Amino acid sequence: MPCARRALTLLAMGVALAASAHAQAISLDSIDGRVNIGSHVAYAQGVDPEATLADIMAPDSSVEFRQSGDPVFHGARKGGDVWLKTELVNSSDTEAHNNLVVRYPYVQSMEAFLVSADGRVSRGQAGGGVDISGIGVPAPFPAFALNVPPHETNTLYLRVHSDTVLILPLWLHTNADYELWSHGSIAIYMLLIGIMCSFTFYAFSLARHSRETAYGLYFCFCAASALYVLFSSGVAKTLFWSGTDFSTLPLVYALQGVLTASGALFIAAFLDIRARWPVLSNIIRIVAALSLLCSFNAFLPEKFARLAYIASSGVGPLVILVGVWALYNRKVQGAGAILLAWSPSILATVWLYLRIFDLTPYLEINHYIVPLGLSLTLLQFSWAVGKRVREAETGAMTDPLTGLPNRRHLDATLQQIGKGFGLPCTGVLALDLDGFKGINDTHGHAAGDLVLEIVAERLKQISHGFARPYRTGGDEFIILYTKPGSRTEMRAFAERCIEHVSKPIKVLSCDMNVGASIGIAFVDTPVDIQGIVPRADEALYMAKRSGKGTVCLYDQRPQESQAAHEATALNIVAMPIAS
Repeated sequence: MPCARRALTLLAMGVALAASAHAQAISLDSIDGRVNIGSHVAYAQGVDPEATLADIMAPDSSVEFRQSGDPVFHGARKGGDVWLKTELVNSSDTEAHNNLVVRYPYVQSMEAFLVSADGRVSRGQAGGGVDISGIGVPAPFPAFALNVPPHETNTLYLRVHSDTVLILPLWLHTNADYELWSHGSIAIYMLLIGIMCSFTFYAFSLARHSRETAYGLYFCFCAASALYVLFSSGVAKTLFWSGTDFSTLPLVYALQGVLTASGALFIAAFLDIRARWPVLSNIIRIVAALSLLCSFNAFLPEKFARLAYIASSGVGPLVILVGVWALYNRKVQGAGAILLAWSPSILATVWLYLRIFDLTPYLEINHYIVPLGLSLTLLQFSWAVGKRVREAETGAMTDPLTGLPNRRHLDATLQQIGKGFGLPCTGVLALDLDGFKGINDTHGHAAGDLVLEIVAERLKQISHGFARPYRTGGDEFIILYTKPGSRTEMRAFAERCIEHVSKPIKVLSCDMNVGASIGIAFVDTPVDIQGIVPRADEALYMAKRSGKGTVCLYDQRPQESQAAHEATALNIVAMPIAS
């Protein structure tokens, strides 16, 4: 019986080979590195999933192989499996060791049958939904080890089972080239995943310390992007589950749905679209809902699942892109950055859809175009988010009226100086305007605000290069003196400040006059920074009591005599400015 079965197999193989004029033989001797063998392969579509290799090779088989002549096969399941067939010729004196790679990670299951001249069959399987076994080898894409003895012609059959559209670039590598390509491909994917992980950690740090919904959605988008590339590329299957039948494809679709939904909702929250354009906000919610629904495609009716997938992965993101473009034309702040960020991912998706319909050429970069697009999107999103965070921090540290740093900024600066960092500080000047309340009462708060703006600008001009003014509230200012020098120089600077501030200010055709009083506290050691502002305020209080346009010094140095100490009252020296 075994001999009879072997004879029947040989007879069937001979008949199949004789009838396979469509499949061009591939000479393994001529392969130097790698070669695309798509145009040498014959295809059969819609084959019964229960059909076996013996059924395919039977003399009375109804399966008809046809050769498309294209370097890449495009097709769909169409109610059955897809079978591929070609011949491998080794005319050398040594055994040929090659690897076949099908560069399409979304294949659910692929079986390879290498039939030798004497009827022996070497089997293997690979794919996202099955364990890698037999002649299958771990790789980001389905791959098989093909060993052909010297002076033999073997026939290779491939059975593809998948519920998705099929794009099958078939590449035959030498062993050495396969090792180089496989390691390089995984390295590229891991590099891109690493970049996405860095953005994810940054997004996590923002979401952790902020209550803004946009930052939480941004973190979800970053994490989903990294995980999507990890699983959709086949890297996760290769590195962690190559010996199991764990199917990563449902997880890929789920991650794609979360990715699109979180990205759409992040854009809506970041640009506050609900308040700016309610109609677009509702559209984005629908796209997000369809995207999340696609995460459960395995449990949905086939037609409904396909429509939801197209709406969430293709049409929906394009509609959002158009909506953001419209917001950009309306001069909405941040819309330009989001438009620039969303575009790479959309263009990558459009390119792949065109590739599915064979409208764009097959290029090596096609395998990395989606991860690259997502990386660019995350880069631009991170820039936009970082810019908003910096603007928020600057706004929290800046007085909105005068543009000067505020009290919060002053406290942070003094804290850094106390730790030995930041600018040097030799003294602090507390300045309070004289006669400002009368301007507010007589001319109104609008005039008072204009006076404060002009005073702040004058302080910035006179302080340039050796001092830094802060507005701490109302008509009060603090100036950090950073130039090393004598106390006489600092007092002379305070006098110049009063002189500049006291110059007439023209507001609404009226000349307004304000004066200033200043209290100075000196910094001789880093310890003096502690409580420096209250000491300057105390000197300012004494200056105000001593008369307008006065400079008072708070001096912590030991006095030369008790009489001098008593004369200075609380160690404060008052010096009126000559009028």
